[in-house]
Amino acid sequence: MTPFKAERVVRTYTMTVCAPPADVFPLLCPVREYEWIEPWSCDMIFSAGGMAENNAVFKTHFPAQGGQETWIVCRYEKDRAIEFIRLVPDLKVNRLDLSLTAQGGGTVLTWTHTYTGLSEPGNQWIRALTDEAFRSEKAALERMLDHYLKTGTMLKMADLDLETDPYAR
Repeated sequence: MTPFKAERVVRTYTMTVCAPPADVFPLLCPVREYEWIEPWSCDMIFSAGGMAENNAVFKTHFPAQGGQETWIVCRYEKDRAIEFIRLVPDLKVNRLDLSLTAQGGGTVLTWTHTYTGLSEPGNQWIRALTDEAFRSEKAALERMLDHYLKTGTMLKMADLDLETDPYAR
C-alpha cells in the first residue's frame, strides 16, 4: 500500500476597502459576517464574549467548501490580524490568515489560505480549486465588504452581476 501524500497549495488575495482597520476588523467575525455576506451561516460553538476572539470555535456548512467545517480562531490581534484553522474532517485543513494594514483612510486586507489535503478526496478538492474560482470568491467578498462599509447595507449576491456563483463549484 502506498502511503498517503498530502498536497498543499497556498493562495493569497489582497483587497483594498474604504474604511480604516478599526472599522473593518470587527466585521471579520462569524457573528458580524451575517451583516455583510449574504450566503453566510454559522453555529457558534464557543466564545466567552459571543464574538470572534482567540480560541473561539464555530461551524459552517458550505458544500462548495467541502461540507461541514469547524473553525478555530488561533490568532487574534485587534485591528491587525485574525487567523483561523478550518477543518473538514478526512478532507482538508485550511489555515486562513487575514492581515490588515492601514493605507490612507482605508485598509489593505490580505487573505492567505494554506490548504492541505487530509485524504485523496481532499487532494482532489485542492486540485479543483482554480486560481479563477479563488479570485472570483474573494473579489465578491471584497465588493460585499466595501459596499457594507460605504452604505451600512448588505450587497446581495444577485446585485454582484457574477457569471457564476463563487460559492458553488
